[in-house]
Amino acid sequence: MTYARARLLLGMSAVGCIVVLSTVLLLWQYPLEILPNSESWSGNDLASLVSLFGFLAAALFPMDLLGGFLLPNRWRPNTISFGNFVAGWIRGVLVQGTLFVAASLVILFMGRWLGASGAALGVAGFAIILVGSQLQIAKFVGALRSTAGEKLEEVPVIEQAQSLVSKWGWKSRRVTALDHHDTGFTGGIVGLPGMETVVLPASTLTKLSPEQLAIVVARRLEAIQSGSRTRSLLLALVWVIVGFALSTLLPGASVSSVAGLTMTCLGFNLWTFLGLLTLPTLSRQASYAIDGKVLQSGASPEVFKQTVKTLDMLQDDEPRRSALIETIFHPVPSVDNRRSAASGNAPIAWHAARITLFVSWACMGMLVRAVHCNIGRPELWVMLPTD
Repeated sequence: MTYARARLLLGMSAVGCIVVLSTVLLLWQYPLEILPNSESWSGNDLASLVSLFGFLAAALFPMDLLGGFLLPNRWRPNTISFGNFVAGWIRGVLVQGTLFVAASLVILFMGRWLGASGAALGVAGFAIILVGSQLQIAKFVGALRSTAGEKLEEVPVIEQAQSLVSKWGWKSRRVTALDHHDTGFTGGIVGLPGMETVVLPASTLTKLSPEQLAIVVARRLEAIQSGSRTRSLLLALVWVIVGFALSTLLPGASVSSVAGLTMTCLGFNLWTFLGLLTLPTLSRQASYAIDGKVLQSGASPEVFKQTVKTLDMLQDDEPRRSALIETIFHPVPSVDNRRSAASGNAPIAWHAARITLFVSWACMGMLVRAVHCNIGRPELWVMLPTD
């Protein structure tokens, strides 16, 4: 049993519990019996929504405890103290809960006003706001802070990395670094199309050489400039809206009462689970294609291998895994599989699987922090690990 395999089993258990519970509640239609069915506004609406999220947080806490405290300290002693874990968990839950309740109220408002089509429009608008505010939300949820001190572009390692990136042919964009405690934090790309920012973990400024850092930045710039990240956002938006619309058609589901909305969300959980099984393939395909582009542009193959190996060690340290396990559970390919075999293909949708999970916050997707990569780790709830 390794740390990575223990996390995978935990994630499978958490996701499985939510899927089974959602299915049972849908079949029994239990929410219709205990939650408000009124289509008129009342104080019970807000109280019920807060209670629902509180129940979800309480149900997930034992697994969060395992994923965020017990397992990390079992394999990596002194990773996090219990007090820090609890404080971070409470902060993350409160911020996420506030956004989930806000999304619920938006859906109810639009649903009561314009019906299911209006509710879907509300989901789309809320999702766009989430994407545009992802950096700020990540800071609030995970207590992440921008690296203090001199301007980032004037830091020697960043300056040298940017020089290499320009030499390889990519146009520079805004780069920021966030201080973090979780070694699995990878950063990523945030912002709406045309306003993207590349986010780096502050630890990489000291743990990676300038050329290694250049490879990390170049890959994300390629995801932006090739349109791959934009396509992922569009795919995520369409996936979430279609899933939400289909869920409203289930028996007992609606968008005009708390009980009916709960039934819709339970159905959406099953749709999200389908995405967990299918979208990782697109993510891996984009990873391979971007890897090939970076290597073709002048990056050293040897430095590239060392870079992905170093980053993997900082996360779950699983350089190789079986084809079946990777196909189903891992949108980020293993170190041993990071080759340029797919370099001739277009990077269709970079990070599609986990971007979709974040966008699903717009309709209270319960699986967003139950997957193996981020369960119990608030710093990774908003910016899920990427390649």
